[in-house]
Amino acid sequence: MKHAIFSSRVVTPADVVLATIFVEGGRIVAIDRCESCKQDEIPDGTKFIDASDQVVSPGIIDTHVHINDPGTHWEGFETATRAAAAGGVTTLIDMPLNSIPVTTNVAAFKAKQLAAQGKCRVDVGFYAGLIPGNESELEALMANGVIGIKAFLCHSGLDEFPAADEQTLRAALPILKAHNIPLLAHAEIVSDLGGNQTPPDARSYQHFVTSRPPEFELAAIELLIKLCREYQTPIHIVHLATAKALPMIVGAKKAGLPLTVETCPHYLFFDDTDIEDGQTEFKCVPPIRDVANRMLLCEAVADGTIDTIGSDHSPCPPDLKLLEHGDFGRAWGGIAGLQLSLPAIWTVANKLGWNFKLLAEKLSGNPAQIFGLQHSGRIEVGCNADFVIWNPDETFVVDSGSLQHRHKTTPYDGRTLNGLVRQTWLRGRTVFDAENADNNFIAEVTGAFAKRTRDSVMVCECRIAAYLNAMGQADRLLALESCCASKAWCERMLAGPSFVDDKEVLDRAETSWAGLADDDYLEAFLAHPKIGDVDSLRAKYSNTKHIASNEQAGVAAAPAETLHRLAAGNEEYFKKFGFIFIVFATGKTADQMLKILDSRLPNDRDSEIRNAAAAQLQITKLRLQKLPEN
Repeated sequence: MKHAIFSSRVVTPADVVLATIFVEGGRIVAIDRCESCKQDEIPDGTKFIDASDQVVSPGIIDTHVHINDPGTHWEGFETATRAAAAGGVTTLIDMPLNSIPVTTNVAAFKAKQLAAQGKCRVDVGFYAGLIPGNESELEALMANGVIGIKAFLCHSGLDEFPAADEQTLRAALPILKAHNIPLLAHAEIVSDLGGNQTPPDARSYQHFVTSRPPEFELAAIELLIKLCREYQTPIHIVHLATAKALPMIVGAKKAGLPLTVETCPHYLFFDDTDIEDGQTEFKCVPPIRDVANRMLLCEAVADGTIDTIGSDHSPCPPDLKLLEHGDFGRAWGGIAGLQLSLPAIWTVANKLGWNFKLLAEKLSGNPAQIFGLQHSGRIEVGCNADFVIWNPDETFVVDSGSLQHRHKTTPYDGRTLNGLVRQTWLRGRTVFDAENADNNFIAEVTGAFAKRTRDSVMVCECRIAAYLNAMGQADRLLALESCCASKAWCERMLAGPSFVDDKEVLDRAETSWAGLADDDYLEAFLAHPKIGDVDSLRAKYSNTKHIASNEQAGVAAAPAETLHRLAAGNEEYFKKFGFIFIVFATGKTADQMLKILDSRLPNDRDSEIRNAAAAQLQITKLRLQKLPEN
């Protein structure tokens, strides 16, 4: 089945745009940035879905889920993946502990896959565990398809999954580096720092927080950074809970270390003022801390220090939470929230002014890069048609009894959240539909086992920055000119200090472009080939040839008639405006570009300079991101 999904808010890696997404064979085959919904132009045999002003985001990739199957009655693949689909999650990655057996060897891994077979409504990937003595198992586990290796730097709570000490980490890191597979680390080293001299009040939340101080996290993160610097193996810190570690993490990223960081919705949504004594549904380790800590973690998400947000979904049976006793010491830790990650984060984001693009980066794009899921995590031509369609303006009150998790206990019960998931699409098929009164879930179970399709990519956002910072001024100027031929823009880019990270490169590109004179914009436009002009296409300007490759791939195989129509349109455009037609061509077909050209010809010159300048900025930012690859 072919589909065309229209929305005024499609979240792409570059921007939030009004567009129609064309889907065929489970992949995105085109994205038409139209000016309005044009259902009458949809080809025959294509089903049209009008999402109107609902947000269409890439499907969420939740890289931190405890499914606990086989061997327990905690959470199972069937219920977990139903909850995932209802929450807009299209891929989840399962942690290697709390199942029986724990996933620390190939036999256990195969038992895990067997337990999942035929039960998954979304795609599921798997981690394996690192414990003392199983280092020799890692090669075979990675050969069998695990996406990452998880270690605890403190006791996990299970005797079968003890802490990995420094010796164990040192034995494992060279093996992981050889395969470019990340080590995931529960970053706490437990010491006597949290001990009290007086008998504890088991119901006191503040006593529990004091028993797991930030220093536990700081000691572990300091060790992980030291090892990351020494081995250059990708390391992913999971569920960061203390903001005190942020300066260390920033320093490591500035140094270009392959270190990435996750936090969780509950650390961004809740703080200790939300938790009464005895409310053990809030127990997790590391613990939820104070308001100031929460706000600093939120800032670190916004500024790029924290790369991903994962649910750390861990719904133990209610009796293990000891809700009637409220004993934080004996209650099992873990937060049930897989289905609620998107609305919980959007509720925070809405208050802080975050945009849809930032959410997509943290929930989808960055997880896909870190764990090598090449065709997932973004709405882009060639990627899997994995989407969540949701209404950011709709609020609802969480009713824990209606959640799809096997066990319903959650601290979100009774909370008002913003953002309601309407549909979830997996590879071009609807797997959850809130509008279907008879059954929200399709009958078929279509989830597959997720596998790495490329090497993990470091997303500490230092690749472009490191590339440019390593150059002398003359070489840096040449590199920037290959991205944008405006001398004034290049001068503004060079005027600032060295770049801290990739976000700063792209932000400076945008601020340097804003407010330039029209002549500066026209200078940049001159360095482009004419869309559809074959001779121009084959003889691109020398200063952009290597970086601009494949930008017009959509016209390379177009029929001669279409190319001639584009060439004629270009001539008409140039005669009217005095500069060539500029469009962000990546991912667009010749017919799509011709349609855009026709729609812009009636504009006045001032408006068209603004349109061309906006397209040029998109092109420039994309070329900046390509620089380290050339």
